[in-house]
Amino acid sequence: MKTGAVITAAGNHHSANGFSPMLPIGHTTVIRKIIVTLKQCGVDPIVVITGQDAKEVEKHISKLRVICLRNEEYENSQMFDSIGMGVRYIEDLCDRILILPPKFPLLLPETIKTIMKCNGKASCPVYDGRRGHPVMIHKDLIPALLSYRGERGLGGALRQENVDGLMQEIPVDDKGIIEAVETDHDAVRYPAVGQTALQPAVSLSLELDEAFFGPDMAQFLRLIEHAGSMQTACRQMNMSYSKGFKLLKNAENLLGYPLLITQSGGPEGGFSQLTPKALALLENYMALEKELKEKAEELFLKYFKEGL
Repeated sequence: MKTGAVITAAGNHHSANGFSPMLPIGHTTVIRKIIVTLKQCGVDPIVVITGQDAKEVEKHISKLRVICLRNEEYENSQMFDSIGMGVRYIEDLCDRILILPPKFPLLLPETIKTIMKCNGKASCPVYDGRRGHPVMIHKDLIPALLSYRGERGLGGALRQENVDGLMQEIPVDDKGIIEAVETDHDAVRYPAVGQTALQPAVSLSLELDEAFFGPDMAQFLRLIEHAGSMQTACRQMNMSYSKGFKLLKNAENLLGYPLLITQSGGPEGGFSQLTPKALALLENYMALEKELKEKAEELFLKYFKEGL
């Protein structure tokens, strides 16, 4: 099953400990560490809900191939509102969704992988008898989760009988699921946490007279197809519309065929969608990229058994 994630990094004026995603920790930041950990486990897509300091956060993570959605009402809303925004967006892009706030960078990849092995409708890790993050829910539970109208946010939604009764608690030896990093004081306690395990990174580019199709272009087309708008896709990638237009036209000129079907204005507004050839190109690229990554992991274990 395909597993995605929603990270609620919008913040709000109710936050007791300030805004933590951009806190430095080790050699990186809290938000980047969490995203890299999820990606290391094959989680895709990853949706990050921004709000407070949105431009700074979006620029900071723009090269990590995540989808940024902005909660413009973050000052007058709760974290659960941001969760709803992310979950509604991602529900038809994956089968299961990991949900977590951006304050648990100590979370281990092994914990994520253990949770992802669970085939139930809902699951969460448990350390020393305490439930922690992230929570994983199947998309079938989204209506029940978002029907919650109480004041306890995600915790209250998960404790509903029709959700909690399906929750599988997974014991893990990982204090990072409950150990939050929210202040400068928290961050300096873990000076080495930014040092992740050595791992291979594969980047695939397609070329004709020049390289024209790579990870950024694949993400761009995926977002256009899902959102039905090139402008929205550009915003979600923290990219200017002019740059997106240039990338698209350069690819079309080299390929010799259009990638988008567009319609502007009209009573129902404009839209953009991928042409059949563009869909085939994207699907083949992603399949090839997936196989290359799997092969790279095999070769990595062969040549770097002991790491460095």
